[in-house]
Amino acid sequence: MILLLPSSSSSSFPKFKSKNSNRLSLISTTNPHFTKRNHLKPFKLNSVSSSLNLSTSLDSVKPYVQSEWKTIINGWICSAVSVYSLSRIVPRVGRLSSVTNVERLRRECLVIGALFLVRLVSNYFQQSLLWEAALRSVYRIRVSVFEKVLQRDLGFFEGGSGKSVGDIAYRITAEASDVADTIYALLNTVVPSSLQLLAMATQMVVISPVLSLVSALVISLMAFVSAYFGEELREISNKANLSIAAVSAYLNEVLPAVMFVKANNAEYNECMRFKRLAHDDLYKRLNKKRMKTLVPQIVQLTLFAVLLAIFIGSSVAASDCSSVISFITSLVLLIEPIQDVGKAYNELKQGEPAIERLFQLSNFEPKVNEEINEVHVESVAGEVKFCEVSFGYGDSTPLILNKLDLNIKSGETVALVGPSGGGKTTLVKLLLRLYDPLSGHILIDNHCIQSLSLENLRTHVGLVTQDTTLFSGTIAENIGYRDMLTKIDMEKVKHVAEIANAVEFIETLSEGYLTNIGPRGSVLSGGQRQRLAIARALYQNPSILVLDEATSALDTRSEMLVRQALQRLMKDRTVIVIAHRLETVLMAERVFLLSGGQVQEISRSSLQDGHDSLASSQLVI
Repeated sequence: MILLLPSSSSSSFPKFKSKNSNRLSLISTTNPHFTKRNHLKPFKLNSVSSSLNLSTSLDSVKPYVQSEWKTIINGWICSAVSVYSLSRIVPRVGRLSSVTNVERLRRECLVIGALFLVRLVSNYFQQSLLWEAALRSVYRIRVSVFEKVLQRDLGFFEGGSGKSVGDIAYRITAEASDVADTIYALLNTVVPSSLQLLAMATQMVVISPVLSLVSALVISLMAFVSAYFGEELREISNKANLSIAAVSAYLNEVLPAVMFVKANNAEYNECMRFKRLAHDDLYKRLNKKRMKTLVPQIVQLTLFAVLLAIFIGSSVAASDCSSVISFITSLVLLIEPIQDVGKAYNELKQGEPAIERLFQLSNFEPKVNEEINEVHVESVAGEVKFCEVSFGYGDSTPLILNKLDLNIKSGETVALVGPSGGGKTTLVKLLLRLYDPLSGHILIDNHCIQSLSLENLRTHVGLVTQDTTLFSGTIAENIGYRDMLTKIDMEKVKHVAEIANAVEFIETLSEGYLTNIGPRGSVLSGGQRQRLAIARALYQNPSILVLDEATSALDTRSEMLVRQALQRLMKDRTVIVIAHRLETVLMAERVFLLSGGQVQEISRSSLQDGHDSLASSQLVI
């Protein structure tokens, strides 16, 4: 049985009015995926594949769950107390029908009440402790996965096959919460439900083996049917997770660019794009909810065993009324753990894709490897050599750099110019070991950078880019970013802010260095953000500095202030300047043209005279 949500052209969705009716043709709301339903194929039971997937998923979370073993054991002890109380209550309830003495009846009721209270309290602590174990396990998983994501190569985030920020965020947040539900369901089933099943089944067998056999047959049939539909739920859950991840990725892409959307009158277009993604999510999520609702209802059919047992019991064991009552009570209480098992199976099947997608982020072989016997260099003079370096971003793409040779002396400032896509920024990525070259070597003070630890290398290389990266927090936290988790040196922060010409605007803010600058530094202008980035580079105090279009897209006054700050920053450092502006290029002692994967030195005088082909081709403006 497969439940599908029909895709109808008459489905009611919010209507977006457009000034231009022909804009309707820009985005089609008809998605072939919605109308062709053959992508949901009939379920085929493949026990080998299923068990392998399940085993792999559980093996991934096992170490994190085992770390909470004390809390889990305490929770299971509470469940044992709860089940023991229940096993004492059942026979006493059965005997109540035969009690005629009022005093004895009162005494039995008090004992049952006390046992019931013990069961309630132990149940509370059982669930509380097991939830604590589940959530703490997922906390550890989240931290571990995020740490692995930060360690992944830059290629994981870039290029056509790069993962979107929204998809990664969804996996670490929403899908990790699904994993918590799955872990709790398993912990609450492995021992607690098993204990209650065993206790109630034992009571039933002692009272009537025949009735127990009938009940077992019905329950076994329902378990098989539930397992059949559980595999279907797993497949549907995976598709639902992918659809909501696509919505999350889209929102993470569009919302930060809302100004651009408005400027291009693209609100309607984006609404239609979102409508398609949301419709796809509706279709898949409703299928998931329907299937998830169906499985427990199948389990509820086990109540048929209760009715059958009452009918047979009335004829077979009519002479012993208390036994019949005890049996029926045991059977009713047997339904509860069976339902829990059904729900746990439900949670496992919808949580399994979430576990797989979450751990996909942390299962990788790094392309940039650190050597075992790495060299630690306390300080460097700053000499940089690129020796026959070749690099390309993919097997099918041409080489960006082709046996490139470049020697930058210690304390020297060089400028790299050339066409967009020529490899200037790629050269910087290789220097920071965000990628490793396909061939050749990069040396700093005659140390191959592959022999240095990544942390040690990046301590000596500072980067200031055109797209300034600032984080939510205070000005002091952004300047002292490197020491944010230890102790930020405020005297040093103020000193570098003064050198970077940032004091001018910081002192005008109400809270000075403690002013919160908002998401991505949204309360600051472009020039102010750039000067903070320069102050942050000064705070790091690197021996080698890379300026990647650091003065572009600024107004004249901001550019002047930033250039003054850069000149102070460049003092006594090896500096690589990537720029198109002539004024910035002329800050360098030597200028190199990077084109066709090779570098060629050009004279500064030809740039100043305006006769160079670079100026005429507007590679330098």
